[in-house]
Formats: sequence, C-alpha cells, structure tokens
Amino acid sequence: MELHDLTSHLIHRTDVKLMNYFKKKLKPYGMTPVRWSIMNVLNPQTGLTQTELAEAIDKKQTTIVEMIYAMEEKGLIKRTFSDLDRRSHYLFLTEKGEELKKTLAPLVKDAHLFVTRQLSDEEIDQLKILLNKVTLLVN
Repeated sequence: MELHDLTSHLIHRTDVKLMNYFKKKLKPYGMTPVRWSIMNVLNPQTGLTQTELAEAIDKKQTTIVEMIYAMEEKGLIKRTFSDLDRRSHYLFLTEKGEELKKTLAPLVKDAHLFVTRQLSDEEIDQLKILLNKVTLLVN
C-alpha cells in the first residue's frame, strides 16, 4: 500500500499542516493551539478540575501541567482550592484570560474558515462525522 493511500498518513499530514498554520496565527499573542484549547474550555464562572480540563481537550494531565503554570503566571487562569479537599483545586479563566479569549475567538474562526474555504457546509459536517468516527474506533 502506498504511503499517500494510508488514512493515518493523510490525517497526520493534514494535522501537521493545520497546526503549523494555527501556530503562526496564535504566536503573536503568545499562544499555542493547546493553550488556546485550555482557554476555550475554561470560563470565569465555572471551574474545572485538572482532570476535567485534560479530558475536555483530550490531553494527558501531565502534558498540560506546565501550560497551566505558565498561563497562571501570565494571569490568564487562576486556581481556587476546594474547601472540602485542599489537595483539589479548580481552574478558572481570569478577566485577562477572558479578554484574550474574546480577542482570539475571531482569529480562530477566521483560521477555520480559511482552512475549510474549499469545502461546502455539508462536506465540513461530513468530515467532522468521519473524523469523530475514526477517533472513536482507535480509542
């Protein structure tokens, strides 16, 4: 079987190209795609545990620990310890984080529109369905 006929190769190649494009767009803001994912799922009102956050962005907890610390240092997220268990804490987006999220949201939407510009709405929906189906099969 030829390399370019392998679905895994096509998905990987697409992921690399999309992530490189997205990184370029986010770099001026000191963001990365994973940090954007963290900001996207956090909000100022409802806290998430580190486990919930990792599950929400489909990353291992160990992968996001340093990012959480770095984003906390920049004032983008804050940690609030549980009253019931001091070992447990919840992560929230700060006001500064919320402002950056609002600034980046149109940029992220424009990036999505750019990379899918030659696909119809139906094709985009079908692509999402197929990628989710493949993802579930390999879990």
